Amino acid sequence: MLTRGKTAVIAVPLDPPPTAPPEPSSADQFLYRAARQARNQAGYHGYLLLFHGSPPSVERVRDHVAATAPRVPAWAYRVAERRGRLAWEAVGDADPRLHVHELRLAAGPDPVGRAADALLGLPFPETAPDWGVWLVHGWAPDEYGLCYRVHHALQDGMGGAAAVGALFGTGDRPLPLTVPVEAEPPLKVGQLAAMLAADIFAAVRHTARWTPGLRPPGAHRTMHHTHVEVERLRRLGKAAGATLNQVYLAATAGALRAWSPADWNAESRSAGSPGAQRRFGQRHLHAFMPLDTRPAGVEPAALGNHMAMLRIPLPCAEPDPRRRLASVVRDARATPERRTATRAGLRALPRTGAALIRYFFGPRRTALTVTNIRIPDGLSFGTDPVTASIGLPALLLGHALMVGLSSYGPDAGVFFISDRGDPDPAALPGLWLAALAELEDAHGC
Repeated sequence: MLTRGKTAVIAVPLDPPPTAPPEPSSADQFLYRAARQARNQAGYHGYLLLFHGSPPSVERVRDHVAATAPRVPAWAYRVAERRGRLAWEAVGDADPRLHVHELRLAAGPDPVGRAADALLGLPFPETAPDWGVWLVHGWAPDEYGLCYRVHHALQDGMGGAAAVGALFGTGDRPLPLTVPVEAEPPLKVGQLAAMLAADIFAAVRHTARWTPGLRPPGAHRTMHHTHVEVERLRRLGKAAGATLNQVYLAATAGALRAWSPADWNAESRSAGSPGAQRRFGQRHLHAFMPLDTRPAGVEPAALGNHMAMLRIPLPCAEPDPRRRLASVVRDARATPERRTATRAGLRALPRTGAALIRYFFGPRRTALTVTNIRIPDGLSFGTDPVTASIGLPALLLGHALMVGLSSYGPDAGVFFISDRGDPDPAALPGLWLAALAELEDAHGC
């Protein structure tokens, strides 16, 4: 029992739900081991929510998290290693209040950027190592933030967004722990074999030579960000026959082209023949894009990683913005059949799946990670509505850069996380907006 003044607050432990958890997936296993090898808390990801209003006390946030914790049954588990194998293990008598922390930020310019930089490297207390909520305040009397961070082996990006919705949304129903067995797609060996056969030759090729990937990682990660109206992306997508995600990827390709321009002609200059110039000068830069494999119509399962690894070629060598977007539209698509076949294959081959992830998505074959997550609408803390959301993804796989789009309501944040300093990642937000404007001009928007 905790005592505050004259008020006694009962600490409610997190009880595991009656449904037994499944075995950790191949993605869970890979991310658990990748996070153990990562530097500077890089195995954690999360979301920073911003509010207008008087900052609450940390005790009030602890009360709120304790009251809403039963909505997120995944918090009752952690990944444990037993004789070289991973399993989900019940946490025991864990008090949710111990997972709430405080970060005071001095007044000054760019409080969001400074808060994100601080949160990226904050260590997790030993009493609450897998997930936490931080109250961020101090830079203004009428603004504050609440940040949810979680170990990537415990939840993927969609699971983390669902947990944020459970914490600050209006519903009170618990999230499902995992995908029901009856909703799991059957393994169709022929379909899976055909998909692998179509992808294997492209997947084994190295990605383009890229200056940021050749630089050694620094001691700290940095986060730089900008904002864009979601309707602006949709309007361009409608004009170009593209999805919002494809527009985002094409703008990212244009920004990366401008960020390290010598990479897209240096190979051509060093190649011997005109044929070699065309071949090497047009090599794509490959990105890893998480692909949610949860079956359609199933609520976002909160425990573990329900994603596949989609390897996307970004046409950074293409100088024409229209052709750049057309290339992304052609290559960056995922059919429902691919999602179900991939999920069934990874379930059937958990150890092989982890080995394939390690092989195909290391920095020699995949240069960076890109994500696109929408936060549930209508979130608030008390009477204070969420005004914006900033993603804080993990930086794993030895990649030099993580690019993310985190949309909430009519606005989206575009963020760039890196542990390299050459070229300077602070230039990326401006380059991304310039690449988006170039696409708009090319399509008459």
